[in-house]
Amino acid sequence: MTRFYKQSGFTLARSNTSTRWLLTLFFLTVLAGCVVAAVQYSSSAGGFSVDNAREWVLGNEDDLDAEELMSEKTPRELLSFIHDHIFSLGMLLFVVLHLFELTPWSTGVKVTLSFTGFGSLVGLLFSPLAIASGSSLALFTQIIGGSLLLLSLVLGSLACLDELWWAPRRRNRAGKADPPASNPLFPAKSSDKTDSGKPDSSSCPMGFGSDQKNPGKPSSEDSPG
Repeated sequence: MTRFYKQSGFTLARSNTSTRWLLTLFFLTVLAGCVVAAVQYSSSAGGFSVDNAREWVLGNEDDLDAEELMSEKTPRELLSFIHDHIFSLGMLLFVVLHLFELTPWSTGVKVTLSFTGFGSLVGLLFSPLAIASGSSLALFTQIIGGSLLLLSLVLGSLACLDELWWAPRRRNRAGKADPPASNPLFPAKSSDKTDSGKPDSSSCPMGFGSDQKNPGKPSSEDSPG
């Protein structure tokens, strides 16, 4: 992804064929994982109701009519649940939302989806500890956290897939040009501004070349040899 950002003006719509298919297969895998997670979560990992969430943490050994008996989770088991998911889901969110940054959606939408994704991850992972401590509110934060986490991954993946395949075709049929990439990623330096005082849209988002004496001459790192 750093390679993508280093290329000035890069967007998902401008990606080449191999990159397009690589990202498509990744997003399809993420969407398939969300479906599997929803099915698994609704059946044995808390469910989408308050009673399911309570039983998953506190057990249901007192319910003689329960179809599946579940014992109360120990503090070690709850910490293991957090440990097993916080790094993997955090990294997955980072990758999906990082690629979502390469779409023309507004900054407000991108920031909102980022806070929703990581906020829901916190709610999903740490609510069981609060439930075990007797919190009733945590029953709802666990359900909402799990639901919003799946929604964030699905929306981010679908938005990227749309920008990879369908959005450019819609703009082409409407006679509209592809929107420019987010440029720059950081506030423009005085040397990156044009005579009109506006940021130079041709400057690299990562600042490459802004401090070089000969910006047009490639460095040894970028030379073919």
